[in-house]
Amino acid sequence: MKRISKSLICSLVAVTSLALGTTSCNTNKNTNIDTARRDKTVAVVKEAEGLTRDELFQKAADEIQGGTMKFVGTSSRFKKAIDSFKAELTKKNAACANMDITKSSMVDGLIYTTLLSEIESGVSTGYSGALVQDGYQLQKKGIDTGYFVNYIPKEWKDATDTDSDNDSNPFSLQYNFKTWFVNNAEGDTTTIDNVWDITAAKYKGKLQTMDPRNENVNMDWLIMLTQDKWCDVLKSAFEDSSNDNASLDISKYADYGEKQKYAYAFMDGYLTNSVFNTDDGKARDNMSAASAKGTIGWIVDSKIASIQETENVSKKNFTNAALGTTNADGTNPTMHMKGFGGFMYKHYLQVMPYSPYPWTTCAFINYLSTTEVGYKAWATDIGDYPTMPSINIDRTKYGHGTLAADGTFTQKDSDPNVFPALNDPASSWWTSTTGGNVVVEDPAYIVTQYNKVYAFISSVIANK
Repeated sequence: MKRISKSLICSLVAVTSLALGTTSCNTNKNTNIDTARRDKTVAVVKEAEGLTRDELFQKAADEIQGGTMKFVGTSSRFKKAIDSFKAELTKKNAACANMDITKSSMVDGLIYTTLLSEIESGVSTGYSGALVQDGYQLQKKGIDTGYFVNYIPKEWKDATDTDSDNDSNPFSLQYNFKTWFVNNAEGDTTTIDNVWDITAAKYKGKLQTMDPRNENVNMDWLIMLTQDKWCDVLKSAFEDSSNDNASLDISKYADYGEKQKYAYAFMDGYLTNSVFNTDDGKARDNMSAASAKGTIGWIVDSKIASIQETENVSKKNFTNAALGTTNADGTNPTMHMKGFGGFMYKHYLQVMPYSPYPWTTCAFINYLSTTEVGYKAWATDIGDYPTMPSINIDRTKYGHGTLAADGTFTQKDSDPNVFPALNDPASSWWTSTTGGNVVVEDPAYIVTQYNKVYAFISSVIANK
């Protein structure tokens, strides 16, 4: 039986839809929105994009005065910028001394459910803006529906160190980073120098990570690997002499495509070897003790810095596989892996369509994403990289310092290299093909492959 093409199906549905008055295959815009109210917000955002920060802050101060703006985030860090933002607006309008911004934070699924519920119910006193992650849900629920409104600060657009092609639509505050770690405690010589190494049988039950069905960041990463670009990277790494699993039969996955077979083979090996944890902190804890030497992990980079030093547990036990065991300085490190060094997912800042305070929302987004003091809440974390790099702090020697007997670490660039895994390169090194060559989240692409990859992942896990 011949397979009917998707385009033909859509054409047939479109014809039927015209006759019946129903919706066609093009569901990019949702009718459950008050377009007149949204248009007012869009007009403000468009004007705001042409204003300087000083001009925008004046508009915001005159708008909110002593009011309260509701803002919500998947990260609660934004709340650390509220007081200093309030102080800036108060300089413009004394009435802002009484203003406030709510400090709501929610997990990925709940934040989208809450925002969409407000929008579709026509709530007029709801959230004005949001800090969200998970490109799949953002694309499906906020962009394809036409619900969320994208604002790009003028200072960000005018900067020379930003990437408009990749980070402006949807507007990205920062990259967050997942990467490969090895526990090399007590001089353990376990080495991952090729992404295919983690699929080898010797790591079955020794790879600490999270179930992608329960953690959207891991799902988004695996989906990105099916993109032609990353399939080519996987093929090249597979054929490299450093591959510890070169005997893997890639041909078993040929039905997924000549290029894609590499992505699906990699996913199968990764999932088969994985031990799933409820969060990255648990994954880190399960590989942090000296007794766990030889364990590997795929976890959020920033989790390493928060390890509490004890007699048996230490940040010293961790090696970032891409950076190597010594990594004396993150300024210009050597890439130690074939393939890719990690995955960068993003935090996105969006304006809600019925925002009661659209000027203030744009001003707050501007403050978080283009000023050092606004971004400060994230700047001290390794693995968090603003899309405007100039507002970040230098963390290239973050592992240098003095470690006291009680486990207290005092960081100082000129002191010895105590924790090599904390010496953090700039995002430009990670994203460079000659550096870390990381996979970067692309919401639009993820949506196109989500169902197919999810079905494959579920099948592999069910048969582990």
